[in-house]
Amino acid sequence: MNWSFSETANFILFILCSFSISSVALFLYSLSRILKLSKFLKQKGAVLPKEEEYDLIGSSIERVLDWLPSLASISMLLGLLGTVMGIYTSFAEMQMAGKATIDVLAGGIKDALVTTIFGLGVAIPSLFFHQILETLLQKTNEVYFQKKINS
Repeated sequence: MNWSFSETANFILFILCSFSISSVALFLYSLSRILKLSKFLKQKGAVLPKEEEYDLIGSSIERVLDWLPSLASISMLLGLLGTVMGIYTSFAEMQMAGKATIDVLAGGIKDALVTTIFGLGVAIPSLFFHQILETLLQKTNEVYFQKKINS
């Protein structure tokens, strides 16, 4: 298989790769913060932070979580942009060649499909990561408020 792409597709793929790395990094960072907070709250005899302090901790985690759906949305749009640019390239090459052969159309269509696949390949895990973290943060909040009520 030929792994060479147009400059436009390469640029889009570079951005999508950086979004993928960012998504995983945000997930791991947030996961470690939530698990550390949850572990602290589950310790017996742990002094609960005041509600204002806890809200500050939770809001800092939520600010990081807000980036994951944004990365997912932008990734899907970049995949779509790559699709449009690839199809445009195919038609432009077809016009320049004066005929529609598979060789003329293949490069642009390949760029279109690859950028779409990569865009979805970043967006879907980002949304999945976001849902996992939201659920864990919600469960941690429930533990905090349950302990707060019981103390």
